[in-house]
Amino acid sequence: MSNTKGGDNKGVLKYDHTGNTFPFIALITAKLVPGYKIIVRKGLEKPELTVVQSSDCFTGNYLVAKYIARAAAPACTLYGSDAVSASRVDEWLEKIAHFKVEDVNAFAQQVQDHFIFRTFLVGFSITLADIALYARVQLTAELKAKVPSLYHFNRWFTYLNTLPAFKETLQLFAPETNNNNNNAAAGAAAAAAEDDKKKSVMGWRGNMEKLALPGLEMGKVVTRFPPEPSGYMHIGHCKAAVLNNYYATEYQGELVIRFDDTNPAKEKEEYVENILKDLKTLDLKYRRQTNTSNYFDLCEQMAEKMIRENNAYVDNTSKEEISDQRDKMIESVCRNNSIEKNLEWFEEMKKGTTFGQTCVLRAKIDMAHVDKAFRDPAFYRVNMTPHHVTGDKYKAYPLYDFACPIVDSIEGITHALRSNEYINKVNLYNYVCDILGLRRPFVSQYSRLNFTYVLLSKRKLQYFVDEGIVTGWHDPRMPTLQGIMRRGLTVEALKEFVLSQGASAVNTMMDIGKLWAINKLFIEPNVPRYTCLPEKCVLVRLSNGPAAPEQLTKPKFDKKLELGNKTVTISNSVLLEYDDAADLKEGEEVTLMSWGMNIIVRKVNKAADGSIESIDADCNPTGSFKDTKKKLTWLSATVKRVPVLLQDFDFLITKPKLEETDELKDFINPNTKFELNAFSDENILSLKVGDKVQFERRGLYICDKAGDANNAFVMIYIPDGSQKFKAGEALTPFAPRAPKKEEPKAKPAAKPAKAAAK
Repeated sequence: MSNTKGGDNKGVLKYDHTGNTFPFIALITAKLVPGYKIIVRKGLEKPELTVVQSSDCFTGNYLVAKYIARAAAPACTLYGSDAVSASRVDEWLEKIAHFKVEDVNAFAQQVQDHFIFRTFLVGFSITLADIALYARVQLTAELKAKVPSLYHFNRWFTYLNTLPAFKETLQLFAPETNNNNNNAAAGAAAAAAEDDKKKSVMGWRGNMEKLALPGLEMGKVVTRFPPEPSGYMHIGHCKAAVLNNYYATEYQGELVIRFDDTNPAKEKEEYVENILKDLKTLDLKYRRQTNTSNYFDLCEQMAEKMIRENNAYVDNTSKEEISDQRDKMIESVCRNNSIEKNLEWFEEMKKGTTFGQTCVLRAKIDMAHVDKAFRDPAFYRVNMTPHHVTGDKYKAYPLYDFACPIVDSIEGITHALRSNEYINKVNLYNYVCDILGLRRPFVSQYSRLNFTYVLLSKRKLQYFVDEGIVTGWHDPRMPTLQGIMRRGLTVEALKEFVLSQGASAVNTMMDIGKLWAINKLFIEPNVPRYTCLPEKCVLVRLSNGPAAPEQLTKPKFDKKLELGNKTVTISNSVLLEYDDAADLKEGEEVTLMSWGMNIIVRKVNKAADGSIESIDADCNPTGSFKDTKKKLTWLSATVKRVPVLLQDFDFLITKPKLEETDELKDFINPNTKFELNAFSDENILSLKVGDKVQFERRGLYICDKAGDANNAFVMIYIPDGSQKFKAGEALTPFAPRAPKKEEPKAKPAAKPAKAAAK
């Protein structure tokens, strides 16, 4: 093979279009690195690259691409920016090269999971790994068919398709398709533009219709969110609300808010008020608010209808015996009572008599049915607790399995979305509609939210409240909407998280850090930066610092100037956090952030016990921040110290997932609240409750209680999803929040100088 003519090109890449051997990787790499000329050569099975300077020839898709990437380093990072990232690229190249079609599901899911919090496979820019994966998708029909249903995988793939190097190479791969389908391309572009309107920070594109709901007609969809007012809304309820709201909004239909208030023993008006408050916070667009209690008379009529038609009977067998009989498929002795006797006993239930309180109304279906749900389920029971809406009017109340399908049908619900804990009740739901001659809504399931170390059982959350382990349902340690928003979660992040999960019915146990990582994407680019130091500080005297304090005007965040400016006071004496000061060496040069001044440590003054008392240093105005490894937060010793109380919280339980046999008391975390007394300067005096800030090198915080010059601002640390830890092993927010490569191992209790557990 001869050299190319013209010495400007570093090499000539020759290739042929041969179907599944099409050299995407080499071609795209050559387009991304200037100086490699592409020439078509017919009949060539593998791409070849002739290096102009040496006449060496490299053959093979991967080898050619690797040579170009290496030759272009370090200016080009296609092969990673260091040894670690290069090894990661090799790791992915090996996975992609050995991909087998029969493993397409597992491979696609692995890539999907990898992209949840990443834009590219390795690092922060395109590498050979991305190019190789793109090629594999284009050349493997089974994998390409999977991509649209995987939101994060599809986000990555869609982005690469917009880049010139990828678009041009794809056109070479299928020129006839690109030349003859201009109308189709224009239509696809218009659809993509419309789809982009829905694209959010995590790349979700609104493909919720993949839940395969029938009858999603524009303007005719009616969904409902039916919370039981037996507690505050937690993030699991929020998922249900957001999903139902999505379909109603997307199809210009209607969302009904219905309080499922059929159990007066657990329900309170307080819970109703706070659920409505939370729905307003979520900004759900509902037109109707109803109660199941509005239909109690109707439910009684339906129950009596079933009795008269010999489809239900009243049973005074004990609860334990009924359960045992259902397991063993044994009929109750009450099953064959006369219709008249059943109506008489049902009246006893409605009156709440002593005898009536021993009874339940059961459907008469089939005690030998293979589906246990059909073994004469209970539909009505007595509860003597006054109802928070109807008072003492009713004594017998319909159970959810009976009331829900009736009210759904009557209220015109078209699509009843329920968490998959009810998946074994779908047929029973339809049975109730059919036996009563009611229209069937379509029922579909989605997965419940399940997080490690997080309880979403209202009964267990009520225990934490009742035992005083937390201060209430709105405590920052609680997974209620009010609790997690008090801890800094944004509604936008919560909705993004729910919708990015899709409406899949597959249950998974997730790390709640994923939710906080999404939240960080919404907060971090939009909040001001301030400085906060713990009370334990060290005075640094600057021999050639300003003779008198001076004030500099700096942006609150230099990447978002619209946030305004702050005042930075500089002087010849500054304060450093004690841990930072203890890490300094004499002769060392460091940078003071915000000021931008380099200082050189001349003397570290220590007490007899070795503790740091003060530091003498010199300003170095000609020093460059690029030359220093340490960039430190500080405050002038002359500023007014505004008190700040920093708070952080740990999980309430110490086990990732509680089993049915576990006793809750055995797994309660004894130390879940940590506090540190600190101070900032007068820049924070304008903060209000709910305001979010970033304390430099310390992290994101939300103002939980506004203070003043003499009373502390209470600031709660907002998790960012980066830390991986077990309960009880979390770092408190009081160590400098510099990026860490290793997982934290120290327990809060082992850091008495940093924080005290409450």
